[in-house]
Amino acid sequence: MKQTIINTLKGVAIGDAFGVGLEFKSRFWIKENVHFDKFLNTWIEWNGKKNNIMPGAYSDDTEHTFGVIEALLSRELFFEELLLSKFKHEYEYDKEKKGFSRDGHGSIEKWYKGEQAIDEVRKEQAVRADPGNGPIMRCVPLIFIPLEKRWDYCYINAHSTHPGPVAYNSTLLAVVTGWHFLRNNGNADNLLEYLIGFFNEYFQIKKQLQILDKLPAPDKLSEKDFLILHGEQPIPYIKFDTNVYGCPGTAMKTALNVVYILKHSSSAFDALKNSINMGGDVDSLAAVSVGIAAGKYGLDSLPQFLLEQTEGLERMEILAGKLYEKFKAEY
Repeated sequence: MKQTIINTLKGVAIGDAFGVGLEFKSRFWIKENVHFDKFLNTWIEWNGKKNNIMPGAYSDDTEHTFGVIEALLSRELFFEELLLSKFKHEYEYDKEKKGFSRDGHGSIEKWYKGEQAIDEVRKEQAVRADPGNGPIMRCVPLIFIPLEKRWDYCYINAHSTHPGPVAYNSTLLAVVTGWHFLRNNGNADNLLEYLIGFFNEYFQIKKQLQILDKLPAPDKLSEKDFLILHGEQPIPYIKFDTNVYGCPGTAMKTALNVVYILKHSSSAFDALKNSINMGGDVDSLAAVSVGIAAGKYGLDSLPQFLLEQTEGLERMEILAGKLYEKFKAEY
């Protein structure tokens, strides 16, 4: 289990780091231009300014994942305020060390900068039919907590920044998917059966999973199938490019796409390619999908440059060991 946790958390950083330079590129562009042989940064310059994405650098997805891990390892009560303090610490530490913040922060950056109270940030997310995917992008460490804490910790994770049932249910869906593979020794073939049974009383989620189960493999998806996976296309809220086809950065859409990707992946590299080829918010999608797949299948399938150049892997290994020691009685 210790090596599983190490591989999983490293997979989060690897998926995120490869995806961040391609975030919100259209799946049509990605299919023609991405060959998975090097890190790419398609946003080197945007609106006349150079961005801060260095090859192998992770984004806010892994930054928040580190925050969740540090909160789990803390002696303090796992609660919203503790999570927020860890997220802010990671943000400020990076900014102080590098002179700039990481790429990818959404509405929470207004709180970091003192421009909004956290309750205002939460209210903006709470009124959305499908809120932002912040709770999903950072939820992978929750796979390894004791089972009796899963419900409460998923709620706390979501409520810290994205209160409401959709954000919570999306977090739970992603965590239970990881549990199936990494704690329950499940496989891709029985993933949907397991999830449909687990969410039997969650009518909307169960219905969406049943539809998902009938979709073909990634290379056989039709435009109609992509509408099921991603909703309205091009992504309507992307204003800087009105021709982005792909997964929106929303909670339930991200969680359902993770399920679909892991159903159709048999290695960490499969999960990476299937995530990136979706287009849209690919770094969050890859962070969660590659993390779970790496825990299940190992890291050996991944290109060597990802293992050598991805930022944060040494820290992930150290923290994974500590996470194992804290919760090893659960395994």
